[in-house]
Amino acid sequence: MTSAVTSSFSRSYSDQQMKIQQIRRGARYGMSCDDISLDVITISSWLSANEAKRKRRRDVVLEIQQMN
Repeated sequence: MTSAVTSSFSRSYSDQQMKIQQIRRGARYGMSCDDISLDVITISSWLSANEAKRKRRRDVVLEIQQMN
């Protein structure tokens, strides 16, 4: 085998092993990879919403301070 083919095979094997580990890890907690991905997306959207809320509050405080 050439080094490029060996490298590609190793990467492919490594990717497969990682996917298997993720599935096993998720199965241990009764969650699929899709469930975990959805949770990550949900948490990210909560964090984004919280950041936006903090920015709006900060803007309001600045406007009030500028009025005084």
